[in-house]
Amino acid sequence: MERGLVTESSDLTPGGRGTGRPARIYRFHSAKGYFAGVDVGQHAIKVVVGDLAGRVVGAVEEPTDESFVGAGRMDAVKRVIGHALATAGVSGHELAAMGVAVPGLVGDGGQLIVSHIFPDWEGVDIAGHLSAQYDCAVRVENDTRLASLAEHRLGAARLADDVICLFAGHRLSMGLILGGQVRRGHHGAAGEVGDIVFSGHVDRTGQLRWTTASSAEEVFRQAAAGQQDSQQEVERFVSGLSRGVATVAMAIDPDLIVIGGGLSRAEEALLEPLRTAVNAEITVPVRPKIVGSELGAESVVLGALARAYGEFSEIFFGVDGVREPAIDIAAVRSHGSGKGA
Repeated sequence: MERGLVTESSDLTPGGRGTGRPARIYRFHSAKGYFAGVDVGQHAIKVVVGDLAGRVVGAVEEPTDESFVGAGRMDAVKRVIGHALATAGVSGHELAAMGVAVPGLVGDGGQLIVSHIFPDWEGVDIAGHLSAQYDCAVRVENDTRLASLAEHRLGAARLADDVICLFAGHRLSMGLILGGQVRRGHHGAAGEVGDIVFSGHVDRTGQLRWTTASSAEEVFRQAAAGQQDSQQEVERFVSGLSRGVATVAMAIDPDLIVIGGGLSRAEEALLEPLRTAVNAEITVPVRPKIVGSELGAESVVLGALARAYGEFSEIFFGVDGVREPAIDIAAVRSHGSGKGA
């Protein structure tokens, strides 16, 4: 009551007043505060706004281009956040916390340390810029790590303790869940193995290389249509991918491996040969469970929103570690580019 999280209702209990001291009914005040999840991607910026009950009240996605660099990208992020708040009918001072996903190695203080995608943001105090603008707590984290958090809390890895989340799209990246917690590591670099164990498939910026078509989607489409060169390229990719997956899997022995990112849309055309190839690499009687992402392209922004809830639960509840509410995933998916709740 003192924090404003519950309000007393004038409604009667189902049995009416009856005899004795009348019961009081309280309702959760879900509009007491709002949380934002922000996915700052290479090609688009996504923002989702939710209330304390996990109800999504605003969701916006806007594309970016090569002109959004440095301060221009920060201005774009603030603009899209403002657009999402406006569609939700929420003012900036009502935000309790914000989670922000960026590609690259993120320090404990919210600075982007190293990023192949956003080198112009290296050393930038992203959390400081946004908290000054919105006067709320801001947590900046690696996008793959937040996507892994979303899969663990809301998606394919629910209830699992140890999980490898491999995201394959324009680049290869990996997130780790150990003991039910997202693993950051001593330097915040846990899972940053894409350039090492998958080096045969990525260039110096971490981008996937394809020779028979300009994109992975087109390569897989051509392979499914029977084009031999593309089929051979897919086979080489799966073979190399399996060695990296098997190496990490045997170091961790996870409950399951989740495959996300753009390539997960290939579904069993990727998953089935990958399972076979990974099993062939492992020489002990262990068969890792490999499944596709349940959250798809929304995993990063959902993870950012979950981080905002989880990291700053003490702001409202006075204790640390309160789990985020059941976020309305369907509401996030229902919003098209630039449309609010």
